[in-house]
Amino acid sequence: MDTIRRAYRILFYDRADPRVKDWLLMTSPWPLFWIIATYLCLVKLVLPPYMANRRPYHLRSIIRWYNVLQIVANAVVTYGILTSGWTTTYASYGCILPDFSDNPEALRMLRFLWWTIILKMLELLETVFFLLRKKERQASFLHVYHHVSTLIIIWSAVKYVGGGLTSFPAMLNNTVHVIMYSYYLLSAEGSPTVKAFLIRYKKWLTILQMVQFTIFLVYCAPVFLPSCPAPIGIAYLYFPNVIFVYYMFYEFFKNNYIKRNEINGINLKSKHFK
Repeated sequence: MDTIRRAYRILFYDRADPRVKDWLLMTSPWPLFWIIATYLCLVKLVLPPYMANRRPYHLRSIIRWYNVLQIVANAVVTYGILTSGWTTTYASYGCILPDFSDNPEALRMLRFLWWTIILKMLELLETVFFLLRKKERQASFLHVYHHVSTLIIIWSAVKYVGGGLTSFPAMLNNTVHVIMYSYYLLSAEGSPTVKAFLIRYKKWLTILQMVQFTIFLVYCAPVFLPSCPAPIGIAYLYFPNVIFVYYMFYEFFKNNYIKRNEINGINLKSKHFK
């Protein structure tokens, strides 16, 4: 038991960034654990039986303002990360180390990365919206796993390496989310002409996600170079997760766009020859 306590103290306190030790959600892993546990219980055990014999909620106004909030918040946090190193002191590519000092710019970067945690927590509401609207298919394993794993990884990044290469995926991901939520907002609120135009490009949101994952892997790969003294503990969690999520997005894309187009093409040919 003493060995477990000692390992727990080393992992979550001794090796953590002391600058965030008193920040909300960062003092220990337990707040994050209970948030994720509550989320999983809600979307797997509570809401499905609750909605079984009920009509779907519309939530139109709530979702509209949720999309607006996500667009604005992701844009602000992206700008904050971008201007806290990437447009000032960071190199364009290579081994970019986190700054663990109390330098104002380093602390600013850390604060905006912490706000990314809040954004990822806010995204958990999407699963709740899906289930309340009885769109269970959208609350898939991919959807739930992606949200939970992303939250864990960004929390770990802030806890241990808040800056440097770690900030690049958060910055790019937040940028992609500005595009995604803008698409969702226009799809829900736009005119029939706008909706008809957007639906033709819906698959590009999935492609954008996969391109994003590829850029993550390429851009953050220098962390494994022998000449790069960056902490790489989180990389062993991050890289396999990105590859796994990429695979799931590719399977989703293949099943929902490639195979569906092939089936539609076969059906059209069948009709033609009848």
